[in-house]
Amino acid sequence: MNINEIKDFLRQRPGYLRWGPGKLANHLEADVKKCRKALKEIRIEVSYPKEKTQDENLILRSRWFNGKEWCESYRNVDVDPEPLTKEDWIEIFKEIGSINTITSLEPKTKANKSLLIWTSDKHIGAAIPSDSLYKREYNEHIFHQRMVNIYDKIIRVANIHGKFDQLVIADLGDSLDGYDGYTTRGGHKLPQNLNNKEAARVHFFTHKWFYESLIKAGIANTIKILNVTNDNHAGDFGWHACFGLEQYGTLAWPGVEFINQEEFIGHFCIYDKVFITTHGKDKKNRNRPLPLKINAEVESFIMDYVIDRKLGNYDIHLRKGDIHLTDLDCSRNKLTYFNIGSVFGASDWIMDNFSDTKPTCLFEIVYEDTKDIDTKIVWL
Repeated sequence: MNINEIKDFLRQRPGYLRWGPGKLANHLEADVKKCRKALKEIRIEVSYPKEKTQDENLILRSRWFNGKEWCESYRNVDVDPEPLTKEDWIEIFKEIGSINTITSLEPKTKANKSLLIWTSDKHIGAAIPSDSLYKREYNEHIFHQRMVNIYDKIIRVANIHGKFDQLVIADLGDSLDGYDGYTTRGGHKLPQNLNNKEAARVHFFTHKWFYESLIKAGIANTIKILNVTNDNHAGDFGWHACFGLEQYGTLAWPGVEFINQEEFIGHFCIYDKVFITTHGKDKKNRNRPLPLKINAEVESFIMDYVIDRKLGNYDIHLRKGDIHLTDLDCSRNKLTYFNIGSVFGASDWIMDNFSDTKPTCLFEIVYEDTKDIDTKIVWL
């Protein structure tokens, strides 16, 4: 980073003005002399006081696009997270303004293939501590850009294959990192860079933009939006966020099918195939997550569901998240078992326990007249 970039960083995040030049240089992977000079100049610019004050702790915590302009929110880093109330959701909807009904203007055309977009573990609000094993960064701006990248890649696929029969946008859980700084199951304190209200806004407006852009693109005859809301990080907070999107979408996007999956396992069918969906860990009961590799115990667990739901005549394909790793297991004759990677990538916990996993999602093209599925891992 050059000195002007360091200065801009400090202007946008004044909380870092409390840091020394060495710590800041290590965090930004920048030259310590440039950091020392930038700190000195920006402290003068903002009249940085010697004694600690409340203003010193004000930091830009979130920026979100409301469909018309970028909005910013500042908060004191020492203040406890504020609970999200009914009035907060009303305020979010007021920011939208009038609801414009959006439908695809493209006529329906016969197609024998559908496009499935799998995302998981977005962890909106998560921060990667400065002392993490690998120096990565994650915030609402990076999350928004990754969703833009996913949209761009979807359009490229559509330009190659033409219009699809159905577009399924499926998220497999942990879209939000936590509530009040903890997972909704409770447990250890989570490093966060957004409070509850800010995370809800980022979730709503980024997904609103994403869905509306795909509807306007007219790349499929029908659209299904599926969100797994039974997970270990987001839990009921994630359900509320997805419910808000569904209520808006019911008015704004007629013809779009919404499914907010509240059960640990759910499914949907396309042609002669059934896709079983789960986060891999639930909001209250499971002590251990579904593993990276399928085993006899997990296979029996899944087949019990298949039998109960009378899905035995379909090809079975299970898709799950949770582990932040991408892995396809086709070793079973009865089903495929696919772990979907994380849009977030690696938290410091993932780094220390597994690996420096790359942010990713998955595209699958499903055909009506063949058992084959074209799979594309999308790196973000």
